[in-house]
Amino acid sequence: MTTTSPDPAERLAHLRGALDLTRAGIDLAAALTQELHAAIAAAPCAALDPSPAGRVVRGVHDGTRDLVYGWIRRINRLLFGAADRTLALAGPVLAPPAGLPSALVGLLHGVLGDRLTRNPLRTVMQLRHGGRRLKLGRRTLARAFPGASDRLVVFVHGLAADETCWRLGSARAWGRPDLDYGDLLADRGVTPLYLRYNTGLRIAANGRALAALLRNLVAAFPVRPRTLVLVGHSMGGLVVRSACHHGCLRGEAWAELVTDVVCLGAPHRGAVLEKFGVAAVAGLAGFGVTAPIARVIDLRSAGIKDLRHGEIHRDEARLPRARYHDLAGTLGHPDHPLAWALGDGLVRVASAAPPDRANTRRTILPRVGHIAMLAHPDVLACLAAILDEAFAASDASAPSCA
Repeated sequence: MTTTSPDPAERLAHLRGALDLTRAGIDLAAALTQELHAAIAAAPCAALDPSPAGRVVRGVHDGTRDLVYGWIRRINRLLFGAADRTLALAGPVLAPPAGLPSALVGLLHGVLGDRLTRNPLRTVMQLRHGGRRLKLGRRTLARAFPGASDRLVVFVHGLAADETCWRLGSARAWGRPDLDYGDLLADRGVTPLYLRYNTGLRIAANGRALAALLRNLVAAFPVRPRTLVLVGHSMGGLVVRSACHHGCLRGEAWAELVTDVVCLGAPHRGAVLEKFGVAAVAGLAGFGVTAPIARVIDLRSAGIKDLRHGEIHRDEARLPRARYHDLAGTLGHPDHPLAWALGDGLVRVASAAPPDRANTRRTILPRVGHIAMLAHPDVLACLAAILDEAFAASDASAPSCA
């Protein structure tokens, strides 16, 4: 599994981005400590207000506090700003020998992605191949896929992850650490493609970006695609649905090629953890001492907040020719109360495979956890069956050469 970037420019961006996040983290920690300091001292300081001497003492205390924390923030910005300017001027010459681990980069985007607009670490939506960004030019794609087929499968990861997540658990599931579903389905003549995107952005925004990327991919692919299958894990399933919504409304050519939309553990009806997060913020905000903590928790990304309800478009447009599949896992037997309450550990069955989703095939996978869905024989079997059926239908409808 690729864990760091081989690209010097990307490794340098990782370093600059990490320094910028450290600066922002120290800034936030200083502001939070200052707020907590003020909240804790509010009651004793208020007792001093009736006397002139007490008011002087309080003024000295508050002024000294604000001065100290203010200087901490100024020095912090000065030092990290100087370091960033030095790295920017030097360029890839000062690139570290390794970038940040991909899991950490994905996590940072999931939690703070919508706040990384000016951070060099920021990820733009892209396809990845061989650990690098895959440019959507006909020649570049032809070099990357010399044996490209007209059967494309696009894998879309979930929250706080990237394209390498499809090999999590590979050693346990397949006996090798370097396999994923795309590799294992290659004997069916598919060309697998892996998306990387900023999971901290609004899901609808990522859906629009994915629709545009698929348009460019189909237009530039060296072989004219005949079928397109979209597979999304967790949040990725919602992003795929959003992309199909935009593609359908705009009458995109790529949307006509989609035969199947597969959602693995996608929270169509919302994620329980985010609902708890909203309740926690509301509870902590009601008390002076914990209100600063509530504001910090509320800094979580817009992408995470979108998971509260799951529904991205009120009147979602669905591709009329595509089959939709919802795969839901359970930690135990599906009939066990824990399976009903916990689902796959992160998404309940009623959310991952809601019974009221029209024209959707529901599949319950017993004893398959949320993360295990990324590399599991039962999921592979479902994907293989979906692809076989899709390609058989496509072959049957192909024009005859007779």
